[in-house]
Amino acid sequence: MKNIRFDFTCSRQVPLYAHLCNQYLHYDALNINIGCDGQNGFGPYNYFIEALGEQTQLEQLADAIAADFLISAWLIDSSIKAIDEHQGGKTLLNYPQSDSNQALTPFCQHCYPLIGDNQSAKFGALDLTCPCCKGETLLTPAQKALTLSDIHAMVQDLLTQGLSTQNLPTQDLPTQVTLTLAAADNLQLSLTPFNESLGGRPQLLICNPNTLNAHFCLNDAQVLALSSIEKPLICARPTQEHDKLNAPLYEICFAYSRVTLVLAEVLRQKGIDWIYIQGQHQRPQLAWIDGAWAQICSVGVDSVAVKNFIAPEPLRETVIFHGYQAKWQASKRSRSRLQQGELSVAALPHKPTVEGFTVESDDFEGNDFECTDFDDNDTENHTIADAALFSALLNGKFTSHKPAKNAAVIYLSHSHASQIVTCDNKGDTELFFALPELPDNGYEIFHQLDNSPQNAVAQKFKHLFPGDYLALLSLKLHGRRDNLQSLWAIAAILMGLNPQEETQSQEWLSDALLAAAMRYHGANAPRIDYPLTKGEAHRSLNWCKTLGSLLSFRIAGNDDPSQLAFAMQDSLADYLANWLEHIDLNIGVHNIALAGNELVNETLCKRISLRLGKNFPLMINRSLDVDGNNLAVGALYVKQRRLNSHA
Repeated sequence: MKNIRFDFTCSRQVPLYAHLCNQYLHYDALNINIGCDGQNGFGPYNYFIEALGEQTQLEQLADAIAADFLISAWLIDSSIKAIDEHQGGKTLLNYPQSDSNQALTPFCQHCYPLIGDNQSAKFGALDLTCPCCKGETLLTPAQKALTLSDIHAMVQDLLTQGLSTQNLPTQDLPTQVTLTLAAADNLQLSLTPFNESLGGRPQLLICNPNTLNAHFCLNDAQVLALSSIEKPLICARPTQEHDKLNAPLYEICFAYSRVTLVLAEVLRQKGIDWIYIQGQHQRPQLAWIDGAWAQICSVGVDSVAVKNFIAPEPLRETVIFHGYQAKWQASKRSRSRLQQGELSVAALPHKPTVEGFTVESDDFEGNDFECTDFDDNDTENHTIADAALFSALLNGKFTSHKPAKNAAVIYLSHSHASQIVTCDNKGDTELFFALPELPDNGYEIFHQLDNSPQNAVAQKFKHLFPGDYLALLSLKLHGRRDNLQSLWAIAAILMGLNPQEETQSQEWLSDALLAAAMRYHGANAPRIDYPLTKGEAHRSLNWCKTLGSLLSFRIAGNDDPSQLAFAMQDSLADYLANWLEHIDLNIGVHNIALAGNELVNETLCKRISLRLGKNFPLMINRSLDVDGNNLAVGALYVKQRRLNSHA
């Protein structure tokens, strides 16, 4: 007889895993105990199953568990080990569920082969009952009414109209040929790209996973994430010189609902490997940060997206942040509850609910919101980065009786000011660095380069690369410009990544630089300068010298844009490491938090992990988004912030 324990360590809650653990309590062949370490706090959740039995019985159990426990994007480790005694019990595990249904995922290993395999007699039976995932309860009446014949007819109509225009140049397309699935949140599908003026990276539904590597350059972690039960969006680079995928980067996903599962299989049968999608599909967008996945920003709430946390008591009575007002109702709690205030945050942009708080929001709309009560451009109130710092350190690192201290945050975002904020041994924060606001047009950018010590290289660039010079003059930057995305867009033009025949958006240009950096696999790269400027309140970046050093390498004959693009990422990571070492000498740095949606940049994240991770522990609170609900939670711990008079 042997005691065996199966462990599944996850960076955040996985309701399906909790459900499966509960199911295995009824495994008759063996005496089973279950448990979950970390259910009542931020940080890793370790689901485990313990069993006592003979070798043959345990092998059969292992096979069953391997078949049932589908890969989760949040799974960071799994193991089987012999134990001396059980630590689990017979108590069912709790997990978040929606009030309206009990579904854990739209389909699972039991119903997927029946619904999604065209050789199955049940193929296309969207309302098929599944005792495991209960995915049928997620269907709306309109979705339940869809038949396989309806889906075949819609696909045929799309192909008849779309294939006739698929090979035409974009400017010659008569109209966008789309299929709108009213029964699936008005999801739009098209064989051709949607209007790029709407902004955002193109999104694709992969219909034929078997041809994935023929179209995209992916690693094993990305393929596993695409196949995971969360079915997230993954940023992927198409194979070089692909004849149809012309954008630098795409966000791709596998079928994520019963409707898209059947639709994708019908399209695959018709020879379609992927199709453009657009709409409120609410796929989580993930980024690989320091060896594991993290969610960039929640885009909606479904049956498993609402997360329940136990967080330390906030450090102040009232917080007004992002249009939310949250008041700590400490007087209503016993002393034991005071030491650990329960906190439940629903994924933004929906109104968060906070147990123990009153939450109010008057005119909050959408995901692209403004800070009405805290000005994140105010260097004295660097609240956004402060909130990101405290939310990251909530990952088991501090409580109300042990405040966060000796830490720093690198907050890189194109939604808010990109900053480095430090926290000393008293818990007081200070703004160390903020990216400067760049000019909004190419004329002014070149004018400032030409009137700086970089004048010589600017003039040589103008004469040696007149096409790129004209592309720079045509550049218009919109929205926030104190971010890396704007800097990457300018640099992409300077290194010749902009197509000569047209002017691309700043998002496209930034992606072009990121994709070029991902293509580089060399060991060495030039060192691009990121010199600091010292202002009255904080340091910033001398961007003219940064771009001047980039131009100097190109003028000297470096004609490999992928090497220069990589050099910009590697050099920035190196400078960040040097700056943090300087901070460490002054205040002592025990942890460095990473946050912000610019972390979707795969190359920069790798270089930061390599450069900074050698000397400092890197903190990412994977229980929260890195640029979303983490800010709302972290704001509860920000001290000494004034409120605007209208608050």
